[in-house]
Amino acid sequence: MDSPRADSERHDQIDLSALAWVHDELRRSLEAAHKALRRFMKDSDTVFDADTDDVDPSVLRAARQQLHQGVGALELVGLPAAALVLRASESVVQRLVAKPRRVGPQTVDAIERVSFALLDYIGRLLAGKRVSALSLFPQYRAVQELAGAERVHPSDLWVSDWRWMTLPDDPTATPVATDAHSEQLLEQQLLGLMRAPAGDRQAAAFDRMSHVCAGLGAGTGLPKAATLWKLAAAVFEAQAQGLLKPDVFSKRAASRLLPQFRMLQGGQDDVSDRLAQDLLFFCSQADSPGAGRHAPRLAAVRQSYHLGVEPPADYNASVLGRFDPALVGQAKKRVTSAKDAWGAVAGGDVHRLAGLSEQFSLVGDSLRRLMPAGEVLADELQATITQAQHSGTAPAAPLAMEVATSLLYLDATLDDGEFDAPEQRERVTKLAERIADVRAGKPPQALEGWMEELYRRVSERQTLGS
Repeated sequence: MDSPRADSERHDQIDLSALAWVHDELRRSLEAAHKALRRFMKDSDTVFDADTDDVDPSVLRAARQQLHQGVGALELVGLPAAALVLRASESVVQRLVAKPRRVGPQTVDAIERVSFALLDYIGRLLAGKRVSALSLFPQYRAVQELAGAERVHPSDLWVSDWRWMTLPDDPTATPVATDAHSEQLLEQQLLGLMRAPAGDRQAAAFDRMSHVCAGLGAGTGLPKAATLWKLAAAVFEAQAQGLLKPDVFSKRAASRLLPQFRMLQGGQDDVSDRLAQDLLFFCSQADSPGAGRHAPRLAAVRQSYHLGVEPPADYNASVLGRFDPALVGQAKKRVTSAKDAWGAVAGGDVHRLAGLSEQFSLVGDSLRRLMPAGEVLADELQATITQAQHSGTAPAAPLAMEVATSLLYLDATLDDGEFDAPEQRERVTKLAERIADVRAGKPPQALEGWMEELYRRVSERQTLGS
C-alpha cells in the first residue's frame, strides 16, 4: 500500500478534460436537486394545517438521485474527498425521504452551500489553483451534523492510504513503562494541558506531553503502540514549537490517548487505526520545521510517511462557495457579451453604441454583487459608455484598450473564482482610475506587472482550451 500523499501531489494526476466535463454535468445535477428541494418545500407549505408527511416524497427521491449521480461522477474523475462531501448531502436527503417534515429552509440552505463550495472547488482546480479538499470541511461538517453522523473530523477529507510504519527511535527519549505510575503521569500531563492558557505555559505543557509520549514509544514492545506514541509525540512537539495551532479536533485526539493507554495497560494489544491516522493528519497539517524551531520528532514522522507540503487550508473557515454559481455564470455571460460589443464599437461599428448602455449596466450589476469595490469600476464603465454614446464615434485607441483590459481582468477573475482575494479591491480600483485618467485626456499608463501576467494567463488558457 502506498504511503499517504498530499492533495498537492494528487492534483497533478487529475484529468482536467474529464474534470471540465464533470464540472458542467455536476452543476446541472446539483441545480436540479436544489430545484426539487425548493419545490417540495413550496408544495408542503401549500398544505394548510396538514401533516407534511402526507406530501408525496417522490420529489425528494428525485433530488437524492441527482446527488447520487454527482457522487459517482466525482469518484469517476478521482476526487474521493469531494465525493465524500456530496455523499453527506445525499445522506441528509435520504433522511428527509423518511421524515419529510424535517425539510426546511435551513436544511436546504446547508445542502446548497455544499453544492456551491464543491463547484467552486472544482472551478479552482480547473484554473490551476492549489486548493485543498480540507477547504470543504465547514460545509461537510454542517451536513454531516444534519445527517446525524457519529463522527465528523477534517481528516475525513484528507486523502491518504493509511498503513502502520515503524518510526525511528528517538535518542533523547527516556523509556517509560506502561504501568500505573505512567498512567498517573499521563493523566496529570493531559489535565494540565487542557487547563493551560494559551501562551508560554501552554507551549511548555505541550512540550512535556511530547516527552511523555516519546518515552512511552521507546518503552513499549508493541510495534503499533510504539508508532502511535511517536505520532502523538510529534503532534505535541509541533504544537509546542508553534508549528501547529491547537484546536478542538487536536484536543479530542489528545483526550483519546488515555483510554488507549489503559487498554494497553490492561493487556489488550489492539491499537486504534483511526486515532493513529488522525495523529498523522495533524503531522501533515503542521508547518515544516524551519530556522529556530527544532522539531526532530515531527521531522522523522514527515520523512518516514513521505508527507508532502500541503496547500494552505483553514478547515475551520472556508473561502469556498460564498457565491451562488448561477450568479457567477450569469456574470461570465454578461462580460462576454460586453467584450464582444465593445470590441465591435472600438473597431468602428458605431451602430452598436446604442446597446452598450444596457449591456454594461448588467456588467455593473454583477460587479456590485461579486467584486470588492465593484461599484467603483461599474460607475466608471457606465460613465465611459455614456461619453462614447454622446460622441457618436468609436472610442480612441487608449480608452478602448483600458476598457478592454478591465473586461479581460473581470473575465479572468470570474474563471479563477477568487473574488475576495486580498489584492482584488486594489486592482479593481486601479482599473477604474486608469479609465478615468484616459477619459480626462491624460496619457495612458504602461501596463503593470499583474496586467501583463493576466494577458499571459488568459492566452495560455485559450491555447489549452483549443
